[in-house]
Amino acid sequence: MSNALKSVGKVEEAPLLDPTRPSFLHAIDPETGQELSLKAAQVMDAGSALFTEQGFGAVSMDQVAKAAGVSKATVYAHFQSKEQLFVAIVRAACLSYADNVMPEVRDAPDIRTAMTRIGRSIAGFLLAPRTMAIYRVIVAEGPRFPDLARRYYETGPRTFKRLLTEYLASAVAKGVLKIDNPRLAAELFCGMIRGPLYMQLLLGLQDDPDSLPADIVIDGAVEMFMRSYGPEC
Repeated sequence: MSNALKSVGKVEEAPLLDPTRPSFLHAIDPETGQELSLKAAQVMDAGSALFTEQGFGAVSMDQVAKAAGVSKATVYAHFQSKEQLFVAIVRAACLSYADNVMPEVRDAPDIRTAMTRIGRSIAGFLLAPRTMAIYRVIVAEGPRFPDLARRYYETGPRTFKRLLTEYLASAVAKGVLKIDNPRLAAELFCGMIRGPLYMQLLLGLQDDPDSLPADIVIDGAVEMFMRSYGPEC
């Protein structure tokens, strides 16, 4: 990778994509690395819909079984508890996200393009309806189910930030970035993208006239990042 401090421009023009799967069919089981069975996918689809519509505490495994069109025994054959089902849903969504973004990053011709693709993937993931719905569940239910909130953080945000930290450290080793603390740099980059985009959507204020377009936010975050950590800094 080279030419890290190219002039600012729209590296990516396509609309942001939702990197989470609309269905868990053909998703990978994070525990086994194997493709989910049809029944497990049905249970996770049903659970995801119910949790995001009604909240974690209000949903029973009986409801999940009915919505999935399977027996309660089938649900428990795949997931021993409601918490395990919820965590599996989060893990599968995060795994799908990683699978979607990393090949594009590895194929990037330079570090600015790579960071722009990462920024777009962060925005696409954070603004995806499924991601937003799950986050609302965690915010609402976290005080009543603190272990659920902890496992969500460990499975989702912490896992992604670890991947980004490792990527930045590898870029430093190649000489295309100059970063003393890759973990901090990962947090700052995520924060620059999340901050201007997330709050309005979380509150249902998508039509706020002061909202900034996602591409403007991403390009600005990448420019600030490269000015701080580019190889010529």
